[in-house]
Amino acid sequence: MKNILLLFFLAVNSLVHGQTSTYDYAYLRKAKIYVYSIADKKELFVTNDGVNPNISPEGKKLAYTIIGKDTKMGPTRFIGVIDLNTKSKIILNTHDDNCYGPIWSPDGKWIAYNVSNKKNWSIAFMGSANSTSPKFISAENSFSPHWLSGGTSIISHNMQKITVYDLTGKTIKNYNMQDLEGGLHELKGMIGSANSDDFIPINDNKKIVFNCMVNEPGEDGPPSAVFVYDINSKKTLRVSPKGYSANNLAINNNKVFFAASKIDSEEINTYSVDLDGNNYKLFLANCYSMSLKQ
Repeated sequence: MKNILLLFFLAVNSLVHGQTSTYDYAYLRKAKIYVYSIADKKELFVTNDGVNPNISPEGKKLAYTIIGKDTKMGPTRFIGVIDLNTKSKIILNTHDDNCYGPIWSPDGKWIAYNVSNKKNWSIAFMGSANSTSPKFISAENSFSPHWLSGGTSIISHNMQKITVYDLTGKTIKNYNMQDLEGGLHELKGMIGSANSDDFIPINDNKKIVFNCMVNEPGEDGPPSAVFVYDINSKKTLRVSPKGYSANNLAINNNKVFFAASKIDSEEINTYSVDLDGNNYKLFLANCYSMSLKQ
């Protein structure tokens, strides 16, 4: 009888407090967003109304770009946040109708994103639960925000230079894009040639992982490749293979993850590789735009 009562109590307690799951990574497959739990070996379909999935550091929420309707002024895009356990969704009050590319801060309190004011692209951030109004940290055209490891500064680029801002918008440091070439011929004059280029500081901000177009033949123009730049030695190492076009960067435990497809192929997969270029392998087939729990 005691055993029965104990089991009943545990069952009721589980229902009252709820079973919460954490997920390890999010990704796109066939224009649908999924998350995956390694512990539960479970894939969860989340939504099909957006792109740029970015999983929160603790793996319980997902931020993404909601694709809205096209208007005479251009496309409308919003930032959505979904609780992966309750399935509840909020749309961030960005006060703008063309925002994309949400990135969680390391502590999960903030979300940075790209935003257009109809004339320029800027970088803004705000509370992940609509707890604050948007704060703009760049007035000039800036793209592809990423948080530095301490969570008190953001890096972005304007296709001419790479800038680190504190959260008041003050410039902390600028990087010359030519320095990141590291003497590699395929990079000469190519870094920053696309606003989608990503620059992600790692290892206590001693290295920068980035992707950009390269001086190589591609299907519809130059392909993109992935590199690791060592700030102290000023050396650059290519970590994605030639013959592929690679982008959609994510970093976790000193591994680089990126989406890539062979030149002249429509198949796109996510691969992983060590920072030194070793252990290159297929990670997720037919998936792209991956983000990982930290």
